[in-house]
Amino acid sequence: MIRPCVAGLFLCLAFLAMPSTRATSAAQGAMDRVKSVLDTAIDIQTRKELEGEAHRKERARMVRELIAGSFASSDMAKESLGAHWKKLSSGQQAEFQKIFTDLFQDSYTRMVLNFLRKETIEYRGETPRSKGTLVQTVIMRANEHIPVDYQLAQKSGQWWIRDVQIDGVSIVENYRDTFNREISRSSFDGLLQKMRLQNQAMGREAS
Repeated sequence: MIRPCVAGLFLCLAFLAMPSTRATSAAQGAMDRVKSVLDTAIDIQTRKELEGEAHRKERARMVRELIAGSFASSDMAKESLGAHWKKLSSGQQAEFQKIFTDLFQDSYTRMVLNFLRKETIEYRGETPRSKGTLVQTVIMRANEHIPVDYQLAQKSGQWWIRDVQIDGVSIVENYRDTFNREISRSSFDGLLQKMRLQNQAMGREAS
């Protein structure tokens, strides 16, 4: 059974149906990087001068900047297409990465604004993996404990988040399943057109 916060996240992701974001040294460690990102997100969500609906847009701007400086969204875009990626022209790849990044940042920003509050987070360590490092955390709430795992990789001297698993559900794998279904049902061009329309509906025209 998918827990409420997970269901909310994937509702945000279904586009087919903190202080500054300065670079963090890879030497700091992947777990410290995740802690820094989460501490900043919680600070934005709970800072007294940013409370209330009147300041939602300002919180959204700050959270989006944090996400842009913390997630390797271009790599996530590539991973989300799996074997389809190599079949695309360089122009198609560039456009897909741009639109994917816009939509991902929007959906993850809404998830943070709607579901993240002043949390107690237990950090359970980091484990080397073939594509980087896995950082395991648990959000400790009164009535539920929500495991949230972060897959990170080093790039340009910084740790970047490449995937998040919430209660065992991977964001990238969820995208891949959704995209595969749409490409099989229609085509890559059909998928891209739906994403263009969704992006335009959010107030941006992809270029």
